Amino acid sequence: MALPWALLLLGEVLAQDAATQGCLLPPAAYNAALGRPASQSSVFPNISIAANAVDGNRDGVWQHGSCARTLTEREPWWSVDLGGRRAVAAVVVKNRQDCCWQRLRGAQVHVGDAPAERGRDNPICGTITDAGPGSLSTVCCAGLPGRYVSILIPGREDALVLCEVEVVLQGCVPLPGAPNVARGRAVAQSSTLNAISLAVNAVDGNGDADWEHGSCAHTEKELEPWWHVDLGRRHAVYAVTVTNRRDCCWENLLGAQVHVGDSLADHGKRNPVCGAILDTGPGVASTVCCNGLLGRYVSVIIPGREDFLVLCEVEVTAQSCVPPPGAQNMALRRPVAQSSTADRLGSAINAVDGNRDGNWRHGSCSQTEREPEPWWTVDLGRRRAVAAVVVRNRLDCCWHRLKGARVHVGDSLVGYGTNNPVCGTITDTGPGSTSTVCCRGLRGRYVTIAVPGREERLSLCEVEVVEQGCAVLPGAQNVALGRPAAQSSVLDASSGAANAVDGNRDGNWEHGSCAHTTEEPEPWWRVDLGRRHAVYAVVVKNRHDCCWESLKGAEVRVGDSLVDRGRRNPVCGTITDAGRGSLSTVCCHGLRGRYVSILIPGREDALVLCEVEVIRQGCAPLPGAPNVAREQQATQSSTSNGSGVASKAVDGNRDGVWQHGSCSHTRREREPWWSVDLGGRRAVAAVVVKNRQDCCWQRLRGAQVHVGDAPAERSRDNPICGVITDAGPGSLSTVCCAGLQGRYVTVTIPGREETLALCEVEVYGVFPEL
Repeated sequence: MALPWALLLLGEVLAQDAATQGCLLPPAAYNAALGRPASQSSVFPNISIAANAVDGNRDGVWQHGSCARTLTEREPWWSVDLGGRRAVAAVVVKNRQDCCWQRLRGAQVHVGDAPAERGRDNPICGTITDAGPGSLSTVCCAGLPGRYVSILIPGREDALVLCEVEVVLQGCVPLPGAPNVARGRAVAQSSTLNAISLAVNAVDGNGDADWEHGSCAHTEKELEPWWHVDLGRRHAVYAVTVTNRRDCCWENLLGAQVHVGDSLADHGKRNPVCGAILDTGPGVASTVCCNGLLGRYVSVIIPGREDFLVLCEVEVTAQSCVPPPGAQNMALRRPVAQSSTADRLGSAINAVDGNRDGNWRHGSCSQTEREPEPWWTVDLGRRRAVAAVVVRNRLDCCWHRLKGARVHVGDSLVGYGTNNPVCGTITDTGPGSTSTVCCRGLRGRYVTIAVPGREERLSLCEVEVVEQGCAVLPGAQNVALGRPAAQSSVLDASSGAANAVDGNRDGNWEHGSCAHTTEEPEPWWRVDLGRRHAVYAVVVKNRHDCCWESLKGAEVRVGDSLVDRGRRNPVCGTITDAGRGSLSTVCCHGLRGRYVSILIPGREDALVLCEVEVIRQGCAPLPGAPNVAREQQATQSSTSNGSGVASKAVDGNRDGVWQHGSCSHTRREREPWWSVDLGGRRAVAAVVVKNRQDCCWQRLRGAQVHVGDAPAERSRDNPICGVITDAGPGSLSTVCCAGLQGRYVTVTIPGREETLALCEVEVYGVFPEL
């Protein structure tokens, strides 16, 4: 699943500091500098490269290897490239705490478009005045725009040491990987212009802004037209992004209001307004900040005039960290302990057995004795960046006991882990409640849950720990495996570039499975994927026998150019964890290109790569993967005639002509559905749906795919893994389910009267059968 690793919890200390200086930062502000390419005027030997200041680690002890440091020189500088022009709200700078902290006093922060050493010519947004041991300075930039943020010490000879630099952007920039909770949800609008202008078009995940292409919602011209989406439950809404039409008439959207709330009275017009759309250029995507406004319904309304309402996409970003379907649970079956055990049914291991059953008597909940401040802890095996901790409460009784329990994450077992930082508190303790506590990348080996300050029993029916970043699902396709590779130089005959794509993660260079250049300025390595791919992530295995720190700060680039050895292609991220044998996953979020390059910028070093795996975006089944739906039992809401039975959609025949007898077909009815029983619970990677090609193909548009354990007619209550948006003649739609688990896969057409015809449905599991 998964969630983005570039979110930092700027904690109470930071917030207090920011408030003092006049630029209060939100508690989950996006750090735009994290993992971005950085450079500096010089490098103090060994462990002091520029990338250390954007590695997400605020450790202020220089010898621990997480601070950037220059030589002592005239007007030293450091700079980070944000990747594009940004409006900067603030820059947060962590000082050294072990010695020499006074060096940072008077350092200037510049923001602008001049890069690297020319950054001193950019406007100054502020000066660091607090240079105490380990000080955390927040410099307010008030929206100063620029691509580069530079820090320099003016007018004197000194060394510049930066233990972390965080850049917070103005406004509510959509967070990478944040969930769009509107996609595929139930929608309605005041009227519909014609058959290609359905309300569902605005939540189909397609940002095509040309109305004639059939992906925009469009009302008739009327007084105060409206559109709304039902998010399914109450959310804290961070932002709403609305894509305008670009082929004509874009000015119609000017002044449209976005409302969020729980009421459908007057079509949502009585709910609070979180903002209005003011930028209505052709195809513009406007982001309206809602700052956590709570509600189940999001409405877009043109108030006080007669007009058309055209919405080519509406995305609602939730202020939460609910794990995506298939997110990896790092706590599953890991070693656990607790303060005491109530009886043989209450073992600590029950909370990580993968079973969310909330009935304690069924033997799947942990439980302590009643005692002062009970605790439970799990060992993740190594230090992890934790995105969220999901806690399942008891259902049969006594659920109130969990109220106020704290979730701690850290590396210490002092106080049984209760001395580690708190990432959140459980406040929802209804019967069988599932609480998601956001940790936003807090790092640690141990996750502890404790009830502070009172005598209580602690019962946990499941604890799931989700890692920050873009964890790669088992079975994901590595498109770099065995592809042609090249590098800037070769150390010896056993160190060729092809070693990094041989499928072997052995981190011992002497075993002959690592690529290795000579020591040279800015070494590089590259793989040719054979064609353009949308790259989800790049996984890099570091050396573990020696010299692993050489990989720190290496950039991963993706693009179509070979000019300057791929250096002109976009950067999708930087390797910040260069520990012994480290396995770094760099999130590329669909960046497209034929070539993936890894290079060490700005210094002389050797580049050693023991494996590089390139995970493509999407979920098209691997060749030979088994279709687990084929010839399984299928049912549907009705059958149009004798030849349209449900089983035709799982007969292994993709023929899209209904008269040939290989398509299922319901009657025309309200919200028709079709469902297949997989025979047992599966982790579903993808569902492939073949549309009719002889006529009426548009009927399938907006159909939802559900996966879960509720059967047949109740299956529409199962989680949605996606929506079918391509409904052309004979279209073949692949809906990614990312490991969503369930026994039944269901296709439904929500919110309207329609006929459902399916010429084939194929279901592919995450774990291929061997």
